Amino acid sequence: MVQLPHALLFAGPPGVGKRDLADALAARLLCETALEPHQTACGNCPSCVMMANGQHPDYRLLQPDAATEGEEEGAVAEEGKKKASKQIRIQQIREIEDFFHVGGHRGGARVCIIDPAEAMNAITANALLKILEEPSASFYFIIISHRWRRLLPTLLSRSRRVMFGRPSPEQATRWLKEQKLAEQAKWLPFFGHAPLEVADAAKSGRLKALDTLVADLLKPTDPLTQAARWEALVKADGALGMEELVTTVQKWLFDLGQLAVGTPARYFPQATLTQQAKRVSLPALMQAQQQVGQLRAWANHPLNPKLFLEDLCVRAFKPLANT
Repeated sequence: MVQLPHALLFAGPPGVGKRDLADALAARLLCETALEPHQTACGNCPSCVMMANGQHPDYRLLQPDAATEGEEEGAVAEEGKKKASKQIRIQQIREIEDFFHVGGHRGGARVCIIDPAEAMNAITANALLKILEEPSASFYFIIISHRWRRLLPTLLSRSRRVMFGRPSPEQATRWLKEQKLAEQAKWLPFFGHAPLEVADAAKSGRLKALDTLVADLLKPTDPLTQAARWEALVKADGALGMEELVTTVQKWLFDLGQLAVGTPARYFPQATLTQQAKRVSLPALMQAQQQVGQLRAWANHPLNPKLFLEDLCVRAFKPLANT
């Protein structure tokens, strides 16, 4: 196989296949079958079987840890579940350093995927840099980033960047059709025309929650009742995260503003919002956009979710109060 850089950075928006390619490349690097340079992993050798079972000794996947940073070991969230962390911790990098300095179990390549790189803070990223400064011919880092401009310049300089772009709407729609998700193509604008994001949301059940949320936005009730419904959406299985809920409200307000001034909607089908846009108070809409934007900063850490959602509903629905 053609020699690759010891560190590749797959950069671009989410949902366009970066992780899929990283997984395929990792499997190909570890595959023990003699293949032509552009062939994919065989899928049958012992290495490929171990990869498929998630048990390959020469492969590591580095992602945000299961426990929230700053919590004591074993601390749990509501209903006995550990809170999800958005940080890759320094201890995880130290474990990768140990893995880096140990010889391969299978006598071939060793591969580490980091997904996403922006989950590392400056301290963690600098710890990774110490490893990258000592490249090994048989060790490969495949680093994934949705926001590569936020990464340390030194990290960027020590990796070969591969840029990923969004497919055309036609390509994205065709791919969803091949995945038996043709009816979900309506969500492509909402997800930035990233078809894998749409597919993931459909698989997790989030699209059903989004359908409910959008239906509520089109026919809002009083804020207290609405907040109770949305609290249930956040707590349900396959639920929306609080930040995604707030972002959806922001996109709805943005599209209402676009239509109110005669500009096409960006995120939702235009016909869905046209009648509602005709009735909004434009000054109140601009104020609501600003206030909901400020609330988003607190979306991941609301002190009281119910009161947070009530406040969100009051602010978001104000432009429709007199219609």
